Amino acid sequence: MILVVDDDAALVDLIRELLEGHGYEVRTAGNGAEAFRHVRDPKCRAVLLDIQMPGINGPELLWLMASEGLHLPVLLMTANPDFDEREMKQFPNVKKLFHKPFYPEDLLAALRQYDPRPTPAAKTVGA
Repeated sequence: MILVVDDDAALVDLIRELLEGHGYEVRTAGNGAEAFRHVRDPKCRAVLLDIQMPGINGPELLWLMASEGLHLPVLLMTANPDFDEREMKQFPNVKKLFHKPFYPEDLLAALRQYDPRPTPAAKTVGA
C-alpha cells in the first residue's frame, strides 16, 4: 500500500487515480495526524508526503515516524521552488523530492523502487 498525504484534495485524487491505474493499493490522508495512523499499518510500503500542510506538517510527521521506529521510504512533494532535498537529509528514509508539478512517470519510477510488484489487477493507463 502506498500512502499519499497532502492537504490538496484534488492533487491527492489525481495521484490516487494514477497509482491505482498502475495496480497500486493506495490510501490517502489530508494531514499529518491522519497519516500517522496509516504509517503504522504493516501493509504500508512507501509514503508520498507533502512538506507544507496545516497541523502536523511533513517534517513533523517524519519526526513522529522516527520516534516510533518507522523507517518507510518517503518521497516528498513541495510547491516551494526554493526547497532543497538536502534540507531533509536528517531523515534517512527520505528518498526523493518532487517539486510540484511533477511528471507522473517520474513518480511511478521512484515508487517502483519500493513496491515493484503492484497488485495483479494492474491496468494499463491509456491503453
